[in-house]
Amino acid sequence: MNIHSNFRLDRNITNTKIFSSGVYLPDEIAISDHIFQEFRSEEKYGIPEDWMSETMGIIERRVSNENQTPSDLAVLAAQQALDSCDEIDKDDIGMVLFCGIERDQPEPATAHTVQRKLGLNASLAFDIANACFGFIDGLRIAENFIKAGSTKYVLICTGEIPTRLTKNFVSQLKAGMPVEKAKKILGFLSVGDAGAAMILGPSDSAQGFQIFATQSNSHHHNKCFYKHNADGSVEGQMKMAQIVAKTYRMQESLIKPTMNKLGWETAEFLLTHQVGKKSFDQVADAGVVPKDKMIKSYDLLGNITSATFAVNHHQLSQRDDLNPGDRVYCCYSGSGIVIGQFGYTL
Repeated sequence: MNIHSNFRLDRNITNTKIFSSGVYLPDEIAISDHIFQEFRSEEKYGIPEDWMSETMGIIERRVSNENQTPSDLAVLAAQQALDSCDEIDKDDIGMVLFCGIERDQPEPATAHTVQRKLGLNASLAFDIANACFGFIDGLRIAENFIKAGSTKYVLICTGEIPTRLTKNFVSQLKAGMPVEKAKKILGFLSVGDAGAAMILGPSDSAQGFQIFATQSNSHHHNKCFYKHNADGSVEGQMKMAQIVAKTYRMQESLIKPTMNKLGWETAEFLLTHQVGKKSFDQVADAGVVPKDKMIKSYDLLGNITSATFAVNHHQLSQRDDLNPGDRVYCCYSGSGIVIGQFGYTL
């Protein structure tokens, strides 16, 4: 019998906290201007070659090699999280969650592949799918299991390889299509590859996650989608202007009530989902924190989808101006549309 299945904490849990994080970024870099030059964006579609770097602010992103799978990226990030967390024995990890958009295979869950590669023995291993929001759902599920005493430590991870979509859509753009259709798929050229992981566990202090507030508006599910057809082709659309506008209206309406529930008038830092300059600036203009207290990743990594929060938090943890008790406000989103905000105390 697996020992984790009967685990019960012998004390009350105040909060759930992040014990460690890990990030894997592939070495290869793809430059936005070069991608647009490849399909002759200005000549064929009247779209400037520097549109993504100038308008969206995405200069470059990382690209995994063709042999890497989602679990490969997740495992590299997870191993970093495990190696930087001496206080936790890996045998005490009772749950493994994989939260990526793509998975190694439909069956079994990629979480099992991750667990096998890492040599873990968690009782619970399963995948969570909710587009870019999957990792945030993973945090909330992990918190609920930990607070219930069903497990003590949880490994949450993702491995995102969306640049394979970029290559597919670039091929379609090179072959030619109507301008209006071309504009609907440009968003797929903004993504970047990354692996990310976190280890969560119980906190008996104020440190950790505070309140999660989530909203879904499924009427907008078709504004951002892609699918694999039976013939192997890929189709989809990403209506960036509409997505950004609707997402921000949803985010804006949630900030004040969530801050009130937290009992916070302000925060020391803010982390947000990042699809480009406009959405980043809109959240900055909400006035929760000054812009220099936000973590920016979109310019050099692009939209790293479900890996964004873990990468942002990992970058935050490297800053030298952090203090115990600092409050971190978080705003994240995914297609659907789903948004979520939460507080975290360092």
